[in-house]
Amino acid sequence: MNDFLITSTADLRLQASDIRTVALAGRLQSDTSVEPLLQVIQTVLGLGKAVIIEEKTSQHFNLKQFPSVNLHDIGNCADVMIAVGGDGTMLGVARRVAPYNIPLVGINQGHLGFITDISLADAPSVLREILYDQSYDAEARDLLHAQIIRDGEVIYEGTALNDVVVGRTGLGGMLDLNVAVNGQFMYTERADSLIIATPTGSTAYSLAANGPILHPKLAGITIASVAPQSLSNRPIVLPNDSVVDIEIVSFKEAVVHFDVHGYAEARSGDIVRVVQAPYKCIFWHPKSYNYFATLRQKLNWQLNPARPA
Repeated sequence: MNDFLITSTADLRLQASDIRTVALAGRLQSDTSVEPLLQVIQTVLGLGKAVIIEEKTSQHFNLKQFPSVNLHDIGNCADVMIAVGGDGTMLGVARRVAPYNIPLVGINQGHLGFITDISLADAPSVLREILYDQSYDAEARDLLHAQIIRDGEVIYEGTALNDVVVGRTGLGGMLDLNVAVNGQFMYTERADSLIIATPTGSTAYSLAANGPILHPKLAGITIASVAPQSLSNRPIVLPNDSVVDIEIVSFKEAVVHFDVHGYAEARSGDIVRVVQAPYKCIFWHPKSYNYFATLRQKLNWQLNPARPA
Protein backbone atom coordinates (compact mmCIF):
# COMPACT_ATOMS: atom_id res chain seq x y z
CA MET A 1 0.00 0.00 0.00
CA ASN A 2 2.95 2.31 0.56
CA ASP A 3 5.10 2.17 -2.56
CA PHE A 4 6.97 5.45 -2.06
CA LEU A 5 10.30 6.34 -0.52
CA ILE A 6 10.80 8.62 2.45
CA THR A 7 11.11 12.25 1.39
CA SER A 8 10.49 14.09 4.65
CA THR A 9 9.75 13.52 8.31
CA ALA A 10 6.06 13.94 7.48
CA ASP A 11 6.27 10.65 5.59
CA LEU A 12 7.04 8.85 8.85
CA ARG A 13 3.46 9.13 10.10
CA LEU A 14 0.10 7.73 9.05
CA GLN A 15 -3.22 8.93 10.37
CA ALA A 16 -4.89 6.38 12.65
CA SER A 17 -7.76 6.12 10.17
CA ASP A 18 -5.24 5.15 7.48
CA ILE A 19 -4.04 2.12 9.45
CA ARG A 20 -6.36 -0.57 8.17
CA THR A 21 -4.20 -3.67 7.73
CA VAL A 22 -1.49 -4.88 10.11
CA ALA A 23 1.01 -7.58 9.12
CA LEU A 24 2.63 -9.79 11.75
CA ALA A 25 5.79 -11.89 11.76
CA GLY A 26 6.94 -14.20 14.54
CA ARG A 27 10.09 -15.80 15.90
CA LEU A 28 10.67 -18.98 13.89
CA GLN A 29 12.36 -21.23 16.43
CA SER A 30 11.28 -24.65 17.60
CA ASP A 31 11.00 -23.60 21.25
CA THR A 32 8.84 -20.55 20.54
CA SER A 33 5.27 -20.62 21.83
CA VAL A 34 2.46 -19.39 19.60
CA GLU A 35 0.63 -17.81 22.56
CA PRO A 36 2.41 -14.42 22.51
CA LEU A 37 1.72 -14.09 18.79
CA LEU A 38 -1.95 -14.99 19.28
CA GLN A 39 -2.17 -12.43 22.07
CA VAL A 40 -0.90 -9.71 19.74
CA ILE A 41 -3.23 -10.84 16.94
CA GLN A 42 -6.26 -10.61 19.23
CA THR A 43 -5.17 -7.16 20.41
CA VAL A 44 -4.90 -5.90 16.83
CA LEU A 45 -8.25 -7.41 15.85
CA GLY A 46 -9.83 -5.85 18.93
CA LEU A 47 -8.69 -2.45 17.68
CA GLY A 48 -10.68 -2.95 14.49
CA LYS A 49 -7.69 -3.61 12.24
CA ALA A 50 -7.38 -6.37 9.66
CA VAL A 51 -4.58 -8.89 10.22
CA ILE A 52 -2.36 -10.71 7.74
CA ILE A 53 0.39 -13.13 8.73
CA GLU A 54 3.80 -13.40 7.10
CA GLU A 55 3.81 -16.65 5.14
CA LYS A 56 6.60 -18.51 6.98
CA THR A 57 5.17 -17.44 10.33
CA SER A 58 1.77 -18.77 9.29
CA GLN A 59 3.26 -22.11 8.27
CA HIS A 60 5.46 -22.42 11.37
CA PHE A 61 2.61 -21.81 13.81
CA ASN A 62 -0.16 -23.32 11.64
CA LEU A 63 -2.19 -20.10 11.61
CA LYS A 64 -4.37 -21.07 8.66
CA GLN A 65 -7.35 -19.20 10.10
CA PHE A 66 -5.74 -15.90 9.09
CA PRO A 67 -4.78 -14.70 5.60
CA SER A 68 -1.06 -14.97 4.87
CA VAL A 69 1.26 -13.33 2.39
CA ASN A 70 4.87 -13.70 1.31
CA LEU A 71 7.24 -11.29 3.05
CA HIS A 72 8.27 -9.80 -0.30
CA ASP A 73 4.64 -8.84 -1.01
CA ILE A 74 3.66 -7.47 2.39
CA GLY A 75 4.59 -3.95 1.31
CA ASN A 76 1.74 -4.05 -1.19
CA CYS A 77 -0.99 -5.03 1.26
CA ALA A 78 -0.13 -3.79 4.78
CA ASP A 79 0.07 -0.37 6.42
CA VAL A 80 2.11 -1.39 9.47
CA MET A 81 4.15 -4.46 10.38
CA ILE A 82 4.63 -5.91 13.85
CA ALA A 83 7.54 -8.24 14.60
CA VAL A 84 6.99 -10.47 17.63
CA GLY A 85 10.33 -11.98 18.61
CA GLY A 86 13.87 -10.78 19.11
CA ASP A 87 16.13 -8.43 17.23
CA GLY A 88 16.82 -11.20 14.72
CA THR A 89 13.13 -11.34 13.84
CA MET A 90 13.08 -7.59 13.38
CA LEU A 91 16.19 -7.65 11.18
CA GLY A 92 14.73 -10.40 9.02
CA VAL A 93 11.63 -8.40 8.13
CA ALA A 94 13.11 -4.89 8.14
CA ARG A 95 15.18 -5.32 4.99
CA ARG A 96 12.16 -6.64 3.09
CA VAL A 97 9.59 -4.02 4.02
CA ALA A 98 11.82 -0.93 4.23
CA PRO A 99 11.62 -0.17 0.47
CA TYR A 100 7.83 0.13 0.81
CA ASN A 101 7.95 2.68 3.64
CA ILE A 102 6.11 0.27 5.95
CA PRO A 103 6.53 1.26 9.63
CA LEU A 104 7.82 -1.45 11.96
CA VAL A 105 6.78 -2.09 15.55
CA GLY A 106 8.90 -4.50 17.61
CA ILE A 107 7.57 -6.64 20.47
CA ASN A 108 10.32 -8.38 22.38
CA GLN A 109 10.10 -12.13 22.80
CA GLY A 110 13.85 -12.68 22.59
CA HIS A 111 16.86 -11.71 24.68
CA LEU A 112 18.54 -8.33 24.19
CA GLY A 113 15.82 -6.46 22.36
CA PHE A 114 17.67 -3.35 21.24
CA ILE A 115 15.20 -2.76 18.41
CA THR A 116 12.23 -4.77 19.68
CA ASP A 117 11.49 -2.30 22.43
CA ILE A 118 7.96 -3.23 23.59
CA SER A 119 7.57 -5.94 26.22
CA LEU A 120 4.91 -8.61 25.83
CA ALA A 121 3.30 -7.43 29.06
CA ASP A 122 2.97 -3.88 27.73
CA ALA A 123 1.92 -4.88 24.20
CA PRO A 124 -1.88 -4.56 24.59
CA SER A 125 -1.78 -1.01 25.96
CA VAL A 126 1.08 0.17 23.76
CA LEU A 127 -0.47 -1.20 20.57
CA ARG A 128 -3.66 0.64 21.39
CA GLU A 129 -1.67 3.85 21.78
CA ILE A 130 0.17 3.30 18.49
CA LEU A 131 -2.50 1.81 16.23
CA TYR A 132 -5.64 3.44 17.60
CA ASP A 133 -4.67 6.64 19.44
CA GLN A 134 -1.89 7.51 16.97
CA SER A 135 0.47 8.19 19.85
CA TYR A 136 4.00 7.15 18.95
CA ASP A 137 7.43 8.45 18.01
CA ALA A 138 8.54 7.72 14.45
CA GLU A 139 12.19 7.23 13.59
CA ALA A 140 13.92 6.62 10.26
CA ARG A 141 17.06 4.49 10.36
CA ASP A 142 19.75 4.04 7.73
CA LEU A 143 20.41 0.75 5.95
CA LEU A 144 23.47 -0.39 4.03
CA HIS A 145 23.55 -1.72 0.49
CA ALA A 146 26.50 -3.85 -0.59
CA GLN A 147 27.66 -5.33 -3.87
CA ILE A 148 30.25 -7.99 -4.61
CA ILE A 149 32.06 -6.93 -7.77
CA ARG A 150 34.13 -9.42 -9.77
CA ASP A 151 35.97 -8.38 -12.92
CA GLY A 152 33.83 -5.25 -13.11
CA GLU A 153 30.54 -7.12 -12.85
CA VAL A 154 28.16 -7.19 -9.88
CA ILE A 155 27.72 -10.86 -8.96
CA TYR A 156 25.74 -10.38 -5.74
CA GLU A 157 24.08 -7.58 -3.80
CA GLY A 158 22.16 -7.28 -0.59
CA THR A 159 20.88 -4.92 2.09
CA ALA A 160 21.50 -4.79 5.83
CA LEU A 161 20.00 -2.85 8.72
CA ASN A 162 22.76 -3.75 11.19
CA ASP A 163 25.94 -4.53 9.32
CA VAL A 164 27.79 -5.96 6.37
CA VAL A 165 30.61 -8.28 7.45
CA VAL A 166 33.47 -9.48 5.25
CA GLY A 167 34.93 -12.50 7.02
CA ARG A 168 37.07 -15.56 6.60
CA THR A 169 35.55 -18.94 5.94
CA GLY A 170 35.53 -21.62 8.61
CA LEU A 171 38.72 -23.30 7.39
CA GLY A 172 40.57 -20.19 6.26
CA GLY A 173 43.19 -18.09 7.99
CA MET A 174 43.26 -14.32 8.33
CA LEU A 175 42.09 -12.18 5.43
CA ASP A 176 44.18 -9.48 3.78
CA LEU A 177 41.91 -6.60 2.79
CA ASN A 178 42.57 -3.30 1.05
CA VAL A 179 40.09 -0.68 2.23
CA ALA A 180 39.35 2.55 0.32
CA VAL A 181 36.84 5.30 1.11
CA ASN A 182 35.44 7.44 -1.70
CA GLY A 183 38.21 6.20 -3.96
CA GLN A 184 40.99 7.08 -1.51
CA PHE A 185 43.11 4.28 -0.08
CA MET A 186 42.72 4.04 3.71
CA TYR A 187 44.66 0.95 4.82
CA THR A 188 45.46 -2.70 4.34
CA GLU A 189 43.93 -4.77 7.10
CA ARG A 190 44.82 -8.28 8.20
CA ALA A 191 42.05 -9.68 10.37
CA ASP A 192 39.45 -12.40 10.73
CA SER A 193 36.64 -10.07 9.65
CA LEU A 194 35.80 -6.47 8.86
CA ILE A 195 32.46 -5.06 10.07
CA ILE A 196 30.76 -2.10 8.39
CA ALA A 197 27.88 -1.08 10.65
CA THR A 198 25.05 1.43 10.75
CA PRO A 199 24.21 3.30 13.96
CA THR A 200 21.58 0.61 14.57
CA GLY A 201 24.24 -2.07 14.14
CA SER A 202 26.74 -0.27 16.36
CA THR A 203 25.21 -2.05 19.38
CA ALA A 204 25.42 -5.47 17.70
CA TYR A 205 28.45 -7.38 16.33
CA SER A 206 30.45 -4.17 15.98
CA LEU A 207 30.12 -3.50 19.71
CA ALA A 208 31.64 -6.92 20.44
CA ALA A 209 34.62 -5.87 18.29
CA ASN A 210 35.11 -2.74 20.45
CA GLY A 211 33.41 -0.51 17.92
CA PRO A 212 31.85 2.78 19.05
CA ILE A 213 28.16 3.20 19.85
CA LEU A 214 26.47 5.62 17.45
CA HIS A 215 23.15 7.25 18.28
CA PRO A 216 20.53 6.09 15.73
CA LYS A 217 19.99 9.66 14.52
CA LEU A 218 23.68 10.17 13.79
CA ALA A 219 24.47 10.16 10.07
CA GLY A 220 27.46 7.85 10.14
CA ILE A 221 28.79 4.34 9.67
CA THR A 222 31.53 2.50 11.53
CA ILE A 223 34.30 0.16 10.41
CA ALA A 224 35.67 -2.24 13.02
CA SER A 225 37.95 -5.25 12.71
CA VAL A 226 37.59 -8.64 14.36
CA ALA A 227 40.90 -10.03 15.68
CA PRO A 228 43.17 -7.67 13.72
CA GLN A 229 46.87 -8.54 13.54
CA SER A 230 47.94 -4.92 13.98
CA LEU A 231 48.06 -3.72 17.59
CA SER A 232 47.47 -0.15 16.40
CA ASN A 233 44.16 -0.97 14.73
CA ARG A 234 41.24 1.20 15.82
CA PRO A 235 37.62 1.46 14.66
CA ILE A 236 36.72 4.48 12.57
CA VAL A 237 33.52 6.48 12.07
CA LEU A 238 32.72 7.76 8.56
CA PRO A 239 29.96 9.91 7.05
CA ASN A 240 26.97 7.84 6.00
CA ASP A 241 27.32 8.92 2.36
CA SER A 242 30.76 7.29 2.11
CA VAL A 243 31.52 4.66 -0.52
CA VAL A 244 33.57 1.93 1.14
CA ASP A 245 35.45 -0.48 -1.13
CA ILE A 246 36.95 -3.61 0.43
CA GLU A 247 39.23 -5.55 -1.90
CA ILE A 248 40.08 -9.12 -0.98
CA VAL A 249 43.80 -9.47 -1.70
CA SER A 250 44.61 -12.69 0.16
CA PHE A 251 44.44 -15.95 -1.76
CA LYS A 252 41.69 -17.27 0.45
CA GLU A 253 37.95 -17.50 0.10
CA ALA A 254 35.84 -15.06 2.08
CA VAL A 255 32.20 -14.77 2.98
CA VAL A 256 30.08 -11.62 3.06
CA HIS A 257 27.27 -11.54 5.62
CA PHE A 258 24.23 -9.25 5.55
CA ASP A 259 22.79 -9.00 9.09
CA VAL A 260 23.73 -12.70 9.42
CA HIS A 261 20.47 -13.45 7.55
CA GLY A 262 22.09 -13.71 4.14
CA TYR A 263 25.56 -14.36 2.85
CA ALA A 264 27.57 -14.78 -0.32
CA GLU A 265 31.01 -16.14 -1.10
CA ALA A 266 33.82 -13.94 -2.37
CA ARG A 267 37.36 -14.64 -3.52
CA SER A 268 40.69 -12.97 -4.15
CA GLY A 269 40.35 -9.92 -6.38
CA ASP A 270 36.69 -9.32 -5.56
CA ILE A 271 35.60 -5.92 -4.28
CA VAL A 272 32.85 -5.54 -1.72
CA ARG A 273 31.34 -2.07 -2.17
CA VAL A 274 29.23 -0.76 0.71
CA VAL A 275 27.06 2.38 0.46
CA GLN A 276 24.02 3.82 2.17
CA ALA A 277 20.78 2.27 0.90
CA PRO A 278 18.48 4.63 -1.06
CA TYR A 279 15.66 4.17 1.48
CA LYS A 280 15.32 4.04 5.25
CA CYS A 281 13.64 1.75 7.74
CA ILE A 282 10.84 3.32 9.78
CA PHE A 283 10.47 2.38 13.43
CA TRP A 284 7.43 3.31 15.48
CA HIS A 285 8.29 3.55 19.17
CA PRO A 286 5.95 4.07 22.12
CA LYS A 287 5.99 7.60 23.51
CA SER A 288 7.79 6.25 26.57
CA TYR A 289 10.73 5.01 24.45
CA ASN A 290 14.10 6.24 25.71
CA TYR A 291 17.22 5.22 23.79
CA PHE A 292 19.54 5.82 26.71
CA ALA A 293 17.31 3.84 29.06
CA THR A 294 17.58 0.97 26.59
CA LEU A 295 21.37 1.20 26.64
CA ARG A 296 21.42 1.29 30.43
CA GLN A 297 19.22 -1.77 30.66
CA LYS A 298 20.76 -3.88 27.90
CA LEU A 299 24.40 -3.05 28.67
CA ASN A 300 23.99 -3.01 32.45
CA TRP A 301 25.20 0.57 32.70
CA GLN A 302 22.93 1.03 35.71
CA LEU A 303 24.95 -1.40 37.83
CA ASN A 304 27.27 0.25 40.35
CA PRO A 305 30.01 -2.12 41.57
CA ALA A 306 30.23 -0.11 44.80
CA ARG A 307 26.76 -1.23 45.91
CA PRO A 308 24.37 -4.12 45.27
CA ALA A 309 22.19 -3.95 42.12
